[in-house]
Amino acid sequence: MRAMLIDPTMKGPTKFHLGQVPDPVPTAGKVLVEVKAVPLSAWERAFVTLDDPAALAKKTRKKKVNLGLEFSGVIASDGVRFRKGDRVIGSTHFVKDEKCLSEYVAADEDHLAPIPDDLDFVQAAALPIGAQTALTAMDKAGLKGGSRVLVVGATGGVGVYGVQIAAAAGAEVTGIGGRTHHARLRELGAAHTHYYGDTAVADLPDAFDIVFDLSGTLRFTGVRRKLTPRGSFVTSNPDKDPRGLAIANFTRRTAPFLFVPHTTTAQLTRILDLLRNGRIRPVVHEVFDIADHHAAFAGLTAREQYGRTVIRL
Repeated sequence: MRAMLIDPTMKGPTKFHLGQVPDPVPTAGKVLVEVKAVPLSAWERAFVTLDDPAALAKKTRKKKVNLGLEFSGVIASDGVRFRKGDRVIGSTHFVKDEKCLSEYVAADEDHLAPIPDDLDFVQAAALPIGAQTALTAMDKAGLKGGSRVLVVGATGGVGVYGVQIAAAAGAEVTGIGGRTHHARLRELGAAHTHYYGDTAVADLPDAFDIVFDLSGTLRFTGVRRKLTPRGSFVTSNPDKDPRGLAIANFTRRTAPFLFVPHTTTAQLTRILDLLRNGRIRPVVHEVFDIADHHAAFAGLTAREQYGRTVIRL
């Protein structure tokens, strides 16, 4: 099958090329999925910017396919819960599995959910990990109606769902994101919007019940004065602030650990219910055919992203 491969001797987006690898063979609990669309994320951006041949070779030596964490597609082999021809979304396991920027992927049935016939594969692909990460964060933080929620990195592939899920629950949402996307954030449900280039969290006038940081740059000690007495700080980069997160839990705030290694049928079903009821919508930045993959990868280094860039197979 065709798959997106990495040449460690090349630099930037030119290191990616289409090549041939053996078709995956599903083991117990897995099914074969014909991949239709794959969104790009911070995982792929890290490969774009990593130009050290030795480091790249080390990072890619264990797997044949190293790009693509989530997908939409069509079941190509019967399983226990899914049958050939079913339309699905899902993900690979972040640590264990071969990735999915390829014609086929062997996917765990427990990581999949069926999608309706009227949901386009490109739109569907923008949902799985981004929306599930946001949903998990809001669950852990205790989101409820009337909560004041700050989403930092609100225009990225996870942040756009953090804004929508919080707003759908009846929260008052403040979003910090790209300069050009204020109107779009308000359409998603944000009551207040700010540009990250000229807004510091410490300067915002309100205290928040939830601060959801997707920039990976905030530390608990820097935001604690902007949290309500029992507020929650959720960060996409918890390993960078272990001392701060320990302090958080001693000061009656909470700083739940956020790590989503794969999607689950239960969480994806909740996301699709929100979509079906008009509470959230997929957010796609750009769409590229796989033949135009160099342009797709090059765009990942731009600061003004809004949602996911999706590659169509």
